[in-house]
Amino acid sequence: MKVLIALDESPVSIRAAREAVRLFSVSAAEFLVINVATLPAPWVGAAGFGQVAPLAVDPQWLDEVEKSHSHDDEAELMALAADAGVPDADVMLRSGDAVTQICAAAEEQDVDVIVVGSHNKTALRRLFDPSIAAGVVRDTYRPVLVVSGVPPDAR
Repeated sequence: MKVLIALDESPVSIRAAREAVRLFSVSAAEFLVINVATLPAPWVGAAGFGQVAPLAVDPQWLDEVEKSHSHDDEAELMALAADAGVPDADVMLRSGDAVTQICAAAEEQDVDVIVVGSHNKTALRRLFDPSIAAGVVRDTYRPVLVVSGVPPDAR
């Protein structure tokens, strides 16, 4: 079984990784860890009728940002995975839209399940900062385990 874990430094993400290990390590699962660096989106407000539209982005700039992930970033992600208790994880560093990159990695690696954390955002916050967990559930046909932010006994 292949398990893809979306991991960053947030407590919710680390909790999701620990739950994945707890649930899937009994089946001798292979763990893959992905971290996606979100690219800053340049915006312009001259789209008419008060709309906001994205500016055209130079593809060379995107390539440079993609290449900016270094060995240090990979080592940091491996250390983060180890701290979260993920054994012998293969790590992947990506840049761009997190939902797109997580779903693409799941396809490329032919994973059996995707594990993501959910920050339980309010509707207003989701308007400005869309839910990655909801996007992954929407954009993939693979099973997705969504781990919520705070266990009931910790509230």
